[in-house]
Amino acid sequence: MFRSWGQSLPDDDHLLIGRANGVTFRRENKTESYVVIPPAYIITDSDGGTWTFGTEFNTYGEINVLRNDVDTGEFAQRIEYRRGVVTLYGRAGRRSFSRSRRHII
Repeated sequence: MFRSWGQSLPDDDHLLIGRANGVTFRRENKTESYVVIPPAYIITDSDGGTWTFGTEFNTYGEINVLRNDVDTGEFAQRIEYRRGVVTLYGRAGRRSFSRSRRHII
């Protein structure tokens, strides 16, 4: 949406907004350049998407991965955010979230 100079912005326009475990998180900045879950609880990517683990386990001891409270269909032992890229680590190896934010590659 186009806004002209002098027009005020709604308070949330500058925030990154995501959901994790039923809670809405509003952040002014994305997560720092290198964070790992665990020990961190959530990661906020550059689009405001909130990454965390769900509550389902597979037979290999991996946990399902959620983005904005939606199951990604992936399981992992670790979620890493480095230089703007979310990467999942687990039995299937290393998988990164695509730059288009549509799928895991």
